[in-house]
Amino acid sequence: MSHENTLIEVSRVSKRFGITQALDDVSVSFRRGEVHALMGENGAGKSTLGKTIAGLHKPDTGTITISRTPLTPGSIDHAFGLGIRLVHQELAQCPNLSVAENLCLHDMPVTRLGLVDRRAMIERAARLVHVLDPGIDVGAPLGDLSPGRRQICQIAAALDETDARAGGSAHGPTCIVLDEPTSSLSVAEADRLLEITRDLASRGMTIIYVSHRMGEIFQVCDRVTVLRDGRFVATNVVKEIDEPTLVEQMIGRRLQTAGRSEFSRRTAPNPADELAPHTPHSIGKVVLEVDGISSPKKLSDISFSVRAGEVVGIGGLVGCGRSELLNAIFGLDRSATGRVRIDGTIVDRTSPRGPIAAGIGYVPEDRRNQGLFFQLGVDENILMPFMSRLARVLGLRNGAAERALVSRRITDFQIKSAGPRAVPGSLSGGNQQKLLIARWMSPEARVLLLDEPTRGIDVGTKAEVYKLVRAAADRGAAVLLVSSEMPELLALSDRVLVMCAGRITGELSSEDMTQANILRLATVDDSRKAKVAAA
Repeated sequence: MSHENTLIEVSRVSKRFGITQALDDVSVSFRRGEVHALMGENGAGKSTLGKTIAGLHKPDTGTITISRTPLTPGSIDHAFGLGIRLVHQELAQCPNLSVAENLCLHDMPVTRLGLVDRRAMIERAARLVHVLDPGIDVGAPLGDLSPGRRQICQIAAALDETDARAGGSAHGPTCIVLDEPTSSLSVAEADRLLEITRDLASRGMTIIYVSHRMGEIFQVCDRVTVLRDGRFVATNVVKEIDEPTLVEQMIGRRLQTAGRSEFSRRTAPNPADELAPHTPHSIGKVVLEVDGISSPKKLSDISFSVRAGEVVGIGGLVGCGRSELLNAIFGLDRSATGRVRIDGTIVDRTSPRGPIAAGIGYVPEDRRNQGLFFQLGVDENILMPFMSRLARVLGLRNGAAERALVSRRITDFQIKSAGPRAVPGSLSGGNQQKLLIARWMSPEARVLLLDEPTRGIDVGTKAEVYKLVRAAADRGAAVLLVSSEMPELLALSDRVLVMCAGRITGELSSEDMTQANILRLATVDDSRKAKVAAA
């Protein structure tokens, strides 16, 4: 494994969390100036390995050397001092503070009087951020930036050579661990981030790139290491491997390619290809009716209906109002006006309680802030909306019924955790997403609102989620699906509503459901709406 250009050497590292063996005798090396991908299914150990290298986790066995210096096991300070930086999958920032304040929080510059030196803070932040994006105003509140620019700011913070924790005696950054860096970004923002990643590597920095997105791996990475069930499978030179082989290494089997012809022509394996051909199927009566939904500066007079057994996709560019529409339907936007009916009955949307009682389930895009309860266990997260339905007389909780439901959902959705009482924070990002889906995708759900349901889920599990969505529709649920992945949207949907600037600009079905038509309607203004819709 030795190589004259090796920066990090991981040798026989193992790590266990409770009953979960996260890493099992893993050995791998990372070279200077390369973008090295870590891939595998959810729970394969990718993020755990990255965090162990960064000193967040103490390995049970094995050693890690950085620039031939043994890393003190579980020491964040030592890893930081040796130049290792970690950019988490979830944005770990203070949105109410300015960009400059966020970038200098670890070592705030002060004047001789002990006051914050705001001028020095602005200058340092600008020096870091403007290398990556000169258009960011470092004096503006971080929360005002797009997710892509917030991610760039988080990477910029990792480039800071100021090292207060190491007493100023350590390296500047030599390695950045990027954990799913593009999972919440638009296409344009993701492309910019990939350019930055490649540029950093060209300057001699090592990038450890954790991602499920095949296209990114082949676009930006030099080598890729595959983990499965915590064990090392292989390290490949990206130019010497194809995507079907890489997927087979990840999941232990090849994805079958049966589906719409426009997807089966792709050389890359897409989990949407595992769906059966999208043939017409039984669609029942109208279940969900949305009538005149509007919200100030977000939505404008949106009306449509979804029938039992139907999957209706919502297409459009980031910021067009797709997530805001689902929030309004689910009672999360109190300023929203208009009516929502389930089976002809008006739903009380003054809070989410009304939609939940009416049989609406919602998988939001932001699982951390809108989805999961991180202080509660896996079991409580699954049960939260249904405790009252399972309760005995006088509202007493039915422990046996609750345990049976939790066990069934954990098994059906293959959630890897140390047990039902484990908190979501101990799960991988993909298993957190599966936990959120498991909560809502129940037989009792009349309507499912799915906002980017496969975000952070590996290629093998995506295929399973797609089958679950189809199964929910087959049993009579009305499904409203938001997805930024075109193949996913087209493969799952019976028809697609396209949004632009808070309005529905067109509806597509059958042969008209193509990527080109979705993009055309997603970029239309009001003056062209009728013309394009009629084209």
